[in-house]
Amino acid sequence: MKMKKIIKYLKDALDNDDSSTKVALKSLVLKMKKKEHKLKSKLEVATDNKEREELKAKLEVNRAHREKGVQALQKLKQKK
Repeated sequence: MKMKKIIKYLKDALDNDDSSTKVALKSLVLKMKKKEHKLKSKLEVATDNKEREELKAKLEVNRAHREKGVQALQKLKQKK
């Protein structure tokens, strides 16, 4: 799943306040975790400096969005 699509789903999940939000958010966080592992493995085998820098940037963005999702999930858990 592309990063833009994941971010869109994350944004939609955060905007909703129904019970399915928690399930959707957890699913998105897991997808982002898988994406992070894929980026890390690509980074390990990358030899070109430009490619490595692009992968590092993508990895940082993914980590930031995943962390936001984890924090939102924790807030939802505390509410209930």
